[in-house]
Amino acid sequence: MIEAFKEKFEKRHQVARQIKKDGKKIVGCFYGSVPRELVHSAGMVPVQLVEDGNYQYEAKSGLLPYLCGMSKNLTGQIDDKVFDYVDAVMVSTVCDTNRHVPDIWERNKVFPKIWIVRAPIKADDEAVSYYTREVRRLSEELGKLSGKKVTEEDLRESIALYNENRALLRKFYEARPVSGVSAEEAVYVFASALVLPVEEHNALMKKLLANLPPAPVRDQRTRLMLCALNINMSLEVIRLAEKYGARVVTDDFTHNARYGSEEIEINGDVFTSLARGYLRKIPLPGMYAFEQRAKYIRDLMEKSRAEGLIYLIQLYCDAYAMEYSVLKEYFDRWNLPHLKIEAEDTPLSIEQLNVRVQSFMESLM
Repeated sequence: MIEAFKEKFEKRHQVARQIKKDGKKIVGCFYGSVPRELVHSAGMVPVQLVEDGNYQYEAKSGLLPYLCGMSKNLTGQIDDKVFDYVDAVMVSTVCDTNRHVPDIWERNKVFPKIWIVRAPIKADDEAVSYYTREVRRLSEELGKLSGKKVTEEDLRESIALYNENRALLRKFYEARPVSGVSAEEAVYVFASALVLPVEEHNALMKKLLANLPPAPVRDQRTRLMLCALNINMSLEVIRLAEKYGARVVTDDFTHNARYGSEEIEINGDVFTSLARGYLRKIPLPGMYAFEQRAKYIRDLMEKSRAEGLIYLIQLYCDAYAMEYSVLKEYFDRWNLPHLKIEAEDTPLSIEQLNVRVQSFMESLM
């Protein structure tokens, strides 16, 4: 069952091209707070622009070396025509880099259309009112692209489908620590949600939850939690941790599909409900309360009985480096054992983490 998730993710470009061949338009999503429900309600398929394991894409990008690896990797893929199936891109901003890299894409005319999603960092009435107008504007733009107007009824149906996906993923994460699903397998479960039509992922999740493998008997390995952004780097760190006697029992990925895992409640106007459902609900740096995020991590560790935390940051990702400096104060106050790793997504950089991961594991034993 797990192999289906892995195969869909690893063959994501073939999957997307087949969707395009079947007559659906595809909207690429850059970062985690793009309201996918809007894209879906316009009759199109939202697909996350995901970093590739080939680190040479960063060199192909032509971007300055001190910019974040994810932006460089995606730009390199774009230059290599990897995303030639994408009809438009929606970019949710979180830092100067991911705000202005799309300007380069637009100048080079690599996509037919690029929209910037400007979400406020607050969630008061004024912010909700502003973001509702932004959501309505984007819905009209998406409707023009697809030829299908976004109606309130369509948006309600789309929200219901994504709420179902959030609920299924939450059930999976609740069951995962006492199941036989490995950390690598769990990564593919959520990563596939980034690149599949929500209906297809919901169907796969229902089958998985009905057939979860049992947990290993008398598993004495040290239990860890992983916080990360980059999927490829995370897989490498998971393998290192397992090499030194750990089992990663839960994780916290910033741009994965379970964020906003609180279902979006529809109260009154559906566009306002969608706007309210995204503001301050997705833990992006600068757009989410630090204390709330720290408590979420601590609570997740307690529920999964994790004994330590690895906090993985991609080199030159200033937003997450700044966030960690605040979270660290809470972790230290709570005596929460953790290891911060800041590295590039290259074989040499990952290999240099061996000693640090090994030392951290020895400190927990």
